[in-house]
Parts: sequence; structure tokens; C-alpha cells
Amino acid sequence: MLRHITMLIFSLLIILVVFPGCSDNSPAPAANSEEIAGLQERTSGDSITVEVNSLAPAFAAKLLGGGEARLSDFVGNHVILLEFWSIFCKSCIEEMPKIIALNDKYAKEGLAILSINTDIFTDARVASVLKKAGIRLDYPILRDTRQSIAADYNVELLPVTVIIDRSGWIRLYQEGYRPGDEERFDSVIKELLSTDKGEDITLAPTGGVTTFAPAGTTHLVTEGGLGATYRTRTLSGGELLLGGGKPTLLFFWSLYCKPCRAKFPEMAELAEDFPEIQVASVNIDSPHLKRRVESFIEKYPSLPCIPDWSAMGSGDISRAFGVGATPTAIILDGDGEIVYTGQGTEDLEQIKSHLEELK
Repeated sequence: MLRHITMLIFSLLIILVVFPGCSDNSPAPAANSEEIAGLQERTSGDSITVEVNSLAPAFAAKLLGGGEARLSDFVGNHVILLEFWSIFCKSCIEEMPKIIALNDKYAKEGLAILSINTDIFTDARVASVLKKAGIRLDYPILRDTRQSIAADYNVELLPVTVIIDRSGWIRLYQEGYRPGDEERFDSVIKELLSTDKGEDITLAPTGGVTTFAPAGTTHLVTEGGLGATYRTRTLSGGELLLGGGKPTLLFFWSLYCKPCRAKFPEMAELAEDFPEIQVASVNIDSPHLKRRVESFIEKYPSLPCIPDWSAMGSGDISRAFGVGATPTAIILDGDGEIVYTGQGTEDLEQIKSHLEELK
């Protein structure tokens, strides 16, 4: 079971007293004790080896300044470094120039850095602190205001640095920062960039599902419908109509989602057993995984695949139905009205009973 994040309220003076080892010249905003809520700071640079060699939990979040990003937008093609930080963590600010240097050195070789801010404050306030510190981050800054990503990664103290290989495995997990730690990060990144090919890519599910939408931004639609016939293209170039008179089972999946891959034989069986029903898989990954997705679905010719892709974040169909995690199954009648929604490893017999009613 993941540890719960400890939420504490500090004034800036208390932070300085409790953590005298932090550099005194690093910028930190003044604040009232009533408005600061966040994670504690750690300066020891200790490693938490229990997290190494485990699958990285999938996540998504809104970006500072607008938009959203998912871990799945980067894993597979990149070695990934996550930096968890807060505007009140002085050693986090001290570490940032070293992380920026790693980005400058390895970005063109396949390193992707995701900066994960855990504060509850506005984008403007977070951006202001970075500006005052003279720090410009040329990589995504994710806003984990609910600290849901931090919880999934067992982050209780800051900063935390995580390095993930192309296959989705955590290869380094470190709490705290002290000068010189960046040399260790450099060594791990260099090795992974030269050896890891990212062949079998998997992200860890949480609660039986693999998340790909920011927490609190999607709500699975359980009633209603499309309102009109929706025309979409399949990955093979064919056309598929939703609400065009034929009942449809949509199976939302990700290449990184192990429970999704395990359910494909069941979905293929449903397509064969219910020829009156249009059964289609909806891939929610991204265009850079097209070759891998095509290779996987070749084994299931009875399941047309709809690429619900965007440059970053969720695609149009996922947004329309409020799908924020996989696996998810949605059944539509011939008019495009929702008759069933299920998320996680749903019972096949339950889905079959709904399809029987639509025959």
C-alpha cells in the first residue's frame, strides 16, 4: 500500500529553523503560515532503493501555463527524469540548475525531463518564484496540486528525483539533494541512453486502472450519447460510424496498460460471438507509438483500432466520454446512446449480458 502524503503547514521561519542545512541565499517567497501546505524538505540525499526496479505509475497533469501532459507521452522513446519540488523547498531550487544542465546535455539524445510542482498555489505564483530565482525551465512543468502523482510515487519529502528507463521501469529514486548528486544522475542517464531500447513498455496501474488524464479533470459519462452520428477513421484507414444504427462496444486501451493487453483476447472473442455488434478498440496513446500499436493489433484482425490521439493529452473520443483511465469499456446502442460503462478489469459475463440485449 502506498504511503499517504503527510500534509503540514509551515511558516517560512519554521522551515528555516527546522532545516538549517539549506542554503540561505536561495530565493524563497515570504508567506503566511496559514497559506503554506506542502511536503517536507529533505537535504540528506539518501536513496530509497525499495522503489528501484519497479514499474513507474502512469500519471497525467495540467501544465504550468496551460495544456496537459502524460507520462505515456514520453515513455518508450525517452529516458525520463522526474523532479518533484515545491517553491518553499530551498534545496529543490538549488538542484534545478543541475537538472537544467542534464537537459542541455542529453535532450537531443533522448532524455525527457518532467518537472512536477507539488504546490497548491496559482500558476502565476509558481512562475514568479522561478523568475525571481533566475530559473527558466525549457521542459514541461506539471502542476500536481492535489499531490496525487506524489502519492503514487511515495513522495513524502522533497526534493525527489526519479529516473525511468524507456520501458517504464524506475532505475533511480532519490530523496533530497546535496551538491554532487547530479554526477550520479548523469551516470545513470548516460547508461540508459546507450543500452535501453524500450522494447516491452509497461506503466504500473493504480487501483486496477492506468491513468492518462489529470486528476479531477474527467468524469466517466454513464448516460446520454453522442447526439449525432460520429464518423471516425481506423488505424488501417477504414471508416467507423458511432450511432449510425449499429450497436457498438468501445474498448479504450493503452499499450502501456498490462491489464488492457491481457483483455484483448476477450474483446476479440466478443467480436466473433456478436457479429451484430460493432466491437472496436480505442487506443489512447500518441502518434509516436503508431508502429508499436500496429504491431500489437496485428494479432487481433477482428478488432478495428481507432487512434484517439493528440500531440499531448487525451484525444477527442476520450474527452467526449470522460474516459481518463484504461481499461474502459463503453457500449452504445444503435442511436449512439450509452447503455453500459465499465472501468478496470470488468467481468466479461457482465458485458456479454448487455450485448445480448442489443442483438
